[in-house]
Parts: sequence; structure tokens; C-alpha cells
Amino acid sequence: MSDEQFVDTPPAGAAAWRDVWRDDRRYRPGRSWQAWLLRLFRRVTGPDNDRQRDFNLALLDVVDDLRREIEEVRRGARADVDSLQHDVRSGDDALTAEIGKTRAVIPVAAMRNDALLAALDQKIETLAVRIRDLTNPAVATPDFVYRRIEDSLRGSEHEVRESVAHYAHLAREHAPLIDVGCGRGELLSLCPGARGFDTNERSVADLKARGFDVTLAGVPECFASIADASIGSVAALHVVEHLPVELLFAFFRESARVLRDGGLLMIETPNAESLLMSASEFWRDPTHLAPRHPAALVLLAREHGFVIDEARAVHPFPDGTRIAILESDPPELQRVIHAVNERLFAPQDLRLIGRRQR
Repeated sequence: MSDEQFVDTPPAGAAAWRDVWRDDRRYRPGRSWQAWLLRLFRRVTGPDNDRQRDFNLALLDVVDDLRREIEEVRRGARADVDSLQHDVRSGDDALTAEIGKTRAVIPVAAMRNDALLAALDQKIETLAVRIRDLTNPAVATPDFVYRRIEDSLRGSEHEVRESVAHYAHLAREHAPLIDVGCGRGELLSLCPGARGFDTNERSVADLKARGFDVTLAGVPECFASIADASIGSVAALHVVEHLPVELLFAFFRESARVLRDGGLLMIETPNAESLLMSASEFWRDPTHLAPRHPAALVLLAREHGFVIDEARAVHPFPDGTRIAILESDPPELQRVIHAVNERLFAPQDLRLIGRRQR
């Protein structure tokens, strides 16, 4: 009995129970006759107790094995979750980067799309003009060829009417109007009672057939029948770039003569300060002689008794033609790009409004 080991409190946890069963520890018996009877009973049932002990120890081994396997599964699952979270974070970062790139590309694509649409509209109008010419045969005279050039370069009549609406508004407030170089008559159509002059026989014939008051005449002949100070406004839209210098001077002189006090001289011409226009686009029309600089036109107007109400560039090029400025560009580079855009891609046309002072 001296080798027996006892426990004073119930075991805590599987490891403590393993120690109790392996070492056959028991609660310390009392000294009453029941305790001696209990010891006798244990001796009788000893073999069964051994088997129970072995079973309990084996069962604990199984539980330990299960616990280790569960822990391995838990660690594996945790590793898988960590890996999945890492992949999700990486994917989210990559998606965010791609979205950022896409957002940066969208404005550039939109600008390029505007430029593409503008070019496409021009090509469609050119094709439409050629189809009309094919279905309405005519002799290929210089007037016929120039009308095709005009239709090709200026866009549709609807587009041109929208671009001349500002002049039409002023002309209606300063009637009557004479339109020098009236072309296809877009301004005349917006100003009832206006008179037009043009050197293109085909254009004049077309406008007369449509009921407009149009005469075949150029500068300065178009002013010959007009009395001094009898006109409210003179328009010359895309005309002065076609005139040699002596006729340009005559145009200002005669306009000053026929306009009443407060009458308006309205000029629109390709913008000589836009490098893209003056170095390239301007020369698409082979009848252009030279770009007319704003300073020269303002000087001529003032020399002939006009005060300048308006002198500014109009009709910007599509945004897609400009050099894109990115948010990631340094401020110094942004300023340089902006300066280049303002000079290289300045608006296409110059608008000059002069008021006659007698």
C-alpha cells in the first residue's frame, strides 16, 4: 500500500486525467471499515480495473490525435484564409489601379472621339456634295470647282447657320445688311431683307432661284450702287483672306462710306495667331491668299473710322487635337503644355466687330 498514489482534488484537463489513469491514482481512503471493504473490492476487481485504465489511456490518445488533426486543419484553413485575403487585397489594389488608369484614359478617348466625329462629319459632307454634283451634272468651271471646295471645307449649311447666328442677331438690330461674299447664303437666310454679293456664278444662281436678293459682284464693285451712310451693317465672313492688299484696303474704305453712324462692320477670317490654322488648315483652300493678322485688321478698321466692339478668337478646335494635360504631370509641365496648346491650337477663326463713327 505504500506505493499507492493519491489525488486530493478532481483532475483538470485531459493531461491530468492521463496521469491519474496511468499512475492508478486514487482518492485517499478513509480509516473506517467501509474503506477497508473498498480496498478489498479493488483487489478482487483489479484485472478489470487494468483493462479500464488501458482503455481510458487509449481513448485519450485518440482524443489527442483528433485534437492535433483539428489543429492542423485549423492552421491550414487559417493559412488558406490569409492567402485568400492577400489575393483579394492584391486583386482589389490591381482593380483600383486599372480603374484609375481607365478614368484617366476616358477624357482623352472622349477628346479624340470629338476630333474623329468632326473629321467624319467633314468627310460625310464632302461625299454628300459629290453625290449632289453627280446627280446634277454641270460643267466643271472654276465656279463649280470652288463651290465643291467650299462645301467640303465649311461643313453643312446647318452647321454654318449656327456659327453665323451671332452676326445675324447683330445684323437684325442694324438693318439693312449687305453680305459681301455671301457664299451659300446661310447669313442671308437668317436676315430677311438683306442683300448679298458673290463672285461665284453658281452660288448666285442657286440663291436667286431660292428667292434671295443676290448680285454677281466682288469688291469694290459690290458697293458701287450703294449710297453713302445708307447701310446698317456690312458682313464679310471668310472673305478678307481671299483679297489682295489693294482690294482689302478698298473693302474697308467702301464699308466706311456706305455705313451710317453707329453701323457695324462684321468680319470673320481664319485666325492667323493659331499655328495649326495658319501653318496647315488655312492652306486647304487653294484660293486663300494669306492669313490676315488681328493687329493688321484692327489697324485698318481704326484708320477708316471704326471703333472696335469685339476682336477675339472663336470656334475652338475639337479638344482631341490638343495635347492632353494629366493630373500626374508636374505643375511646370502643365504650364508648358497649356502655353503650347494656347498658341498651337488656338481657336480657328477671328471675329472682328467694328462700329462706324462719323
